[in-house]
Amino acid sequence: MDVINIKNHFYKALRLLDLGETERASGILEEIVIEADKAQDSLFFIRANCVLGELLFSNGKFEEAKRHLTQVIDTPYEDDVVDYEKAIATDILSKIK
Repeated sequence: MDVINIKNHFYKALRLLDLGETERASGILEEIVIEADKAQDSLFFIRANCVLGELLFSNGKFEEAKRHLTQVIDTPYEDDVVDYEKAIATDILSKIK
């Protein structure tokens, strides 16, 4: 999956979440995490992990959520474009402990 496809799949997952299709969205987000990691696309690696972590947290899957949200915090990114995701991850992680 190339960078454009990663981006398109990410927005597809968001649309599916809006439609309540959480299982399909979750599967796509898991795939994006893997593919973005392979492609060294830190932006969508962070974004997909954040959305997936939020989804898992809201479904009571705290350990899985913690794993994804920790990835958000631990992945370096030089631009402030992911400040929102890092703030969300920090907030949710503080509730899991």
